[in-house]
Amino acid sequence: MKLFLILVGLIFILPQRINAAASPKLIVAILVDQLRYDYLERFQDQFATNGFRLFLDHGAFMTFAHYDYVPTVTGPGHASFLSGSGPAQHGIIANDWLDKVTKKSVYCVEDSSVQGVGTASGSKMSPKNFIGSNFADQLRLQYRSKVVGISMKDRGAILPAGKRPAGAFWFETASGNFVTSSYYNWQLPGWVQEFNERKRPGQFFGQNWDRLVDPKLYSNIDDAAGEGKLSGETNSVFPHRIIKPKEGFESIMPTPFGNQLLLEFAEAAIVGEGLGRSSEPDLLCVSFSSIDYCGHRFGPYSQEVEDITLRFDRQLELFFDRLDRTIGLSNVMMVLTADHGVAPTAQFALAQGLDSRQFNEGKFMTNLVTALEKEFGSGKYFLENKMYGGNIFLNHPVIDGKGLRVDRVSQFIRETALATGLIKACYTRQQILDGRVGAFPGPLVMAGYNPERGGD
Repeated sequence: MKLFLILVGLIFILPQRINAAASPKLIVAILVDQLRYDYLERFQDQFATNGFRLFLDHGAFMTFAHYDYVPTVTGPGHASFLSGSGPAQHGIIANDWLDKVTKKSVYCVEDSSVQGVGTASGSKMSPKNFIGSNFADQLRLQYRSKVVGISMKDRGAILPAGKRPAGAFWFETASGNFVTSSYYNWQLPGWVQEFNERKRPGQFFGQNWDRLVDPKLYSNIDDAAGEGKLSGETNSVFPHRIIKPKEGFESIMPTPFGNQLLLEFAEAAIVGEGLGRSSEPDLLCVSFSSIDYCGHRFGPYSQEVEDITLRFDRQLELFFDRLDRTIGLSNVMMVLTADHGVAPTAQFALAQGLDSRQFNEGKFMTNLVTALEKEFGSGKYFLENKMYGGNIFLNHPVIDGKGLRVDRVSQFIRETALATGLIKACYTRQQILDGRVGAFPGPLVMAGYNPERGGD
């Protein structure tokens, strides 16, 4: 058990003092997308009594745990969370990668063999691309446990819940409904249909999002350098008004209302699936996405990210209170982690006097094509002129047709990339397969590289 906890990353577990039962009736695995570790320190003075503090003050608080691979993004993070393995083993090397056989882009949880359920717009998703098993799968094999995965993102619901959960459900922004796929069931359970019929997401439109506490208590100014705007707004400052777009429900995603919606859905799942009601431990995997959407929009040092974190703390406290009243916290074990962090915006970093340069991938790839054609002659050297999770995929038939060696082209790309001054490290496929990666970040890159799916 200790090894498992070390591998999965930033982990907090409720204490034996609270979890007095020999075997919990319910395990709640909480994953917060883009929850940086330092938020728990920077905002701690403003936390409520039994939200994050329930973990910080009473749990096993792992202060120096981290993911040991590159890249740390949503897909790999959710796949690694309960599997104890990295992308080299479970194969989720990024959110998207390029299939070297079909020459087409692959989304980490896409599955063309299934149908969307509860939706008319697709959602053909499953854990098919995940290699191996995880804690959820082993729990089902050991006991007669019921496993449910939920999230605002499909990959957030699917990847932690394993291969055969009772269900995995995610929010579809086009319809405002929670949906699933035929991999799990050919129709939505009655409790999901009832939840969707409440039309809860639409009730958030027109509401204001203002600061929770005194503006003087926030760490940074409002409208700091590099901040974006919410949909339909003209500035980046509080208060924000949740404006209904022409189509869909995307505008609630970067706001506290996204977390509120998922918590209400989590409560419905516990009741609807009867979780925690048997002698065997059930598992609820809940992945919250709104802090991630907010962080991408405003940056990690914004008042918006601080506020959404403080509000999430209060939302957790209410959720834990309801768990205590319905199942009893003495019968519940909870785990909290994140799938990845986030860097400050380049504009914010520059405003703070930090070294910061923005990497323009499109420009970099265009310059790389120019350099390759100058060195080796004209030709389509890449399957696509873009990177997937830092991976570049070469067009082997073209290279072979020109009488070139792949390792020579790869080495030229490596040296060209390093010469730009924008790239810290670049590795060829052969270097990684041979284990010739040197010091940091080489071992992390190797742990994140899957030989079947990785690039050149």
